[in-house]
Amino acid sequence: MEDIILFESVAETTLFKSIDINAKSILEPYFELVDYEACEYCFATLYMWKNVYNTVYYVEDDFAIVSGEYEGSDFVVLPLATKENMSKAIDFILTYFKNEEKKVHLRAITKEIVDFMKKKYPRKFEYIEERDYFDYVYNGESLRTLAGRKNQKKRNHINYFLKEYDNRFEYKKLEENNQFEECIVLLNEWSQGSEDSEGFKDEFEAIKRLFNHYDELKNKLKIGGIYVDSKLEAFSIGEMLNDNMAVIHIEKANPSIRGLYPYINQQFLVNEFSDVEFINREEDLGIEGLRKAKLSYHPSRFVEKYTVLEI
Repeated sequence: MEDIILFESVAETTLFKSIDINAKSILEPYFELVDYEACEYCFATLYMWKNVYNTVYYVEDDFAIVSGEYEGSDFVVLPLATKENMSKAIDFILTYFKNEEKKVHLRAITKEIVDFMKKKYPRKFEYIEERDYFDYVYNGESLRTLAGRKNQKKRNHINYFLKEYDNRFEYKKLEENNQFEECIVLLNEWSQGSEDSEGFKDEFEAIKRLFNHYDELKNKLKIGGIYVDSKLEAFSIGEMLNDNMAVIHIEKANPSIRGLYPYINQQFLVNEFSDVEFINREEDLGIEGLRKAKLSYHPSRFVEKYTVLEI
């Protein structure tokens, strides 16, 4: 039986429900109301990490609210609502926190909504720029072709891979349970000796959740892999975030095979997102190596995110 979280609002008792696979059909119409570019705003992201953040949701006719928990503090992300109904949604959030006798805490809030809130609620909130959570956005054609001097090193790595493993590799779209099992085998192999065992466990469970419910998610979710000598050695998971932007949720490759990471990066886009204008490769979480890797692909811009706290 799904969990239900109760709180008393001014007008009535409302219900927050835990996100499960059945919430997809409920929330998708609300995602279609918005064209947000941040990686948090698609069902697969919320569903993948639902256990990490204890994610719950609430819907009305005009908006949907997604809430979670981070470091012991309840938070809400940007409401799924049209611009015309944004005030109504935010007022609902303010009432929620007031009735819970908690300070308002919003996460992954875009600059546009920050500007809106500063005007509507002057001197009520503190706005914190979260650079570690900025999403990296790239020109899709640039990632598919890797043209120009700035991408010479990437092309060199790919060319090494192509020459070294000539006629020994192939790209495949992954859609079958046995292929997903191969991905799980790889994850287990690569986890050996990992220093961040808790982080790996969370990611492992998030990926398994997508595989276990691929049938329900496959209308949007795309998964591709690279086989070397008939063995899966890399895979990537992504989907369309809005009409002109894809988001890459997961990218994994055998680090001992030179050129494999840039090759799966490129080929996943070439095969699954061949004409998508922009690619969101999510945030770097402040991890130095990850930031260096994401910057090396020369992002065209960032999706800025803010934490909003009631003063």
